[in-house]
Amino acid sequence: MNPHHGRALARPQEPVMPVILRGGAWTAHRIRHHCLRRHCHVLATTFRRPDLAALKAACAPVFHVLETRSRVFTDLHPTELNAVPAVVRLAAYAHRWLRSPADWQPDADADAHGQWTDFLRHLLARYPVPPFLDGAWLRWGPLVHLERDCWCALAQGQSLREIAGFPRSVSSRLLHAALARGQGRNLVEAIWLAQLSCLGASPSLEKAVLSSRALLEFGDHARWRRLAAKFAAGNDALAVHFGLVADALAAVQNHRGPGQVEQLLRLSLEDLISHGIRFTTRLLQANGHLLTAAQVRTAAEKAELKKLAFSRWPPLLGGEPFASKIGNARGHATWRIEELHSVDALREESRAMSHCVHRYAHRCGAGSSAIFSVRRYTANDTSYSAGASCATVEVHPRTRKIVQIRAAGNRAVNNTIMTIVREWSAANGLACTI
Repeated sequence: MNPHHGRALARPQEPVMPVILRGGAWTAHRIRHHCLRRHCHVLATTFRRPDLAALKAACAPVFHVLETRSRVFTDLHPTELNAVPAVVRLAAYAHRWLRSPADWQPDADADAHGQWTDFLRHLLARYPVPPFLDGAWLRWGPLVHLERDCWCALAQGQSLREIAGFPRSVSSRLLHAALARGQGRNLVEAIWLAQLSCLGASPSLEKAVLSSRALLEFGDHARWRRLAAKFAAGNDALAVHFGLVADALAAVQNHRGPGQVEQLLRLSLEDLISHGIRFTTRLLQANGHLLTAAQVRTAAEKAELKKLAFSRWPPLLGGEPFASKIGNARGHATWRIEELHSVDALREESRAMSHCVHRYAHRCGAGSSAIFSVRRYTANDTSYSAGASCATVEVHPRTRKIVQIRAAGNRAVNNTIMTIVREWSAANGLACTI
């Protein structure tokens, strides 16, 4: 199967990316290769930012080598690997490069992802780095980022606990357990999964912590670890309140200082939850007139989601996953489309795909929208993996028409997914005009 039109075509004889980087003239329709053309569009857009001009010199040899020697830009669509921003982030760490990009010779038998990870290690690694940490180079945010600092430190034999901004409350033993387990989509999530395992947290508490502000505020790890320990030792039915209490403690910190937070953390879990609800309510009542319209809307959406926290709604298509004929792994369908018919499922999809589908809970409950997830499954020697979300589809139930299809971060989907969606829509009598 050829996922992207033109993927099998030969690359241009002359590299086009260095030309774009220099601001030279180029014509998109002359690049017959679809994936490379999309990466070139991203490159041309990226360097419109004047603050990135200083990185052009470091980026130039990287783009030249990857375009002429590897399959990164020709085999991977930007929705599969957004390599252009990743190269810019690598350029921001050029002072830590151990080797020159020009000295890299890729393994011709490796796939595009393998060549990309090998290139990262050629530039920066003296010691092995767990593969699950490579996502640090795809992470949005400032160019110099804590997770990228940690990747470089591991690759060059430095202690993560000595990195500026790394919380001292993360012990060496916990850090070793997180790296050895290799679970999670990034370093912070891996540390939290190891932390929750040490605390004996239930699956419901694990889900509540991973969807809370604790992951975003890694610098306050000590506070959130104490809170997680309190919930782990309490009634598991209360685990769903972790996010609410965490938000309340953050508000208390801003309005009354760390001393008040310390006093609250000494309360019993039941009293702490009650206080969090009362404090948040009073704060909104006292300062509601100071909130912007966006803040009021966000607060209302959160309140509505809390009301629907355990709700489910009847599936539009019966709830059975659709197995695509495209791809097969050990007797299982590689691609499936699954309907999301609970608030928890929408939250998980939103977290995995970095978009706002969790806000569709009320519409789904009212029967004005139906949400589906396009997921890819893989198999190894011993097991069949959980599916990874690759796209989210919205269907209007009354008209049975596909309204929108979005990849991660609300980006456009690739040709493979569009083919699968059309196959699924035809099998279920849905209109697909996108």
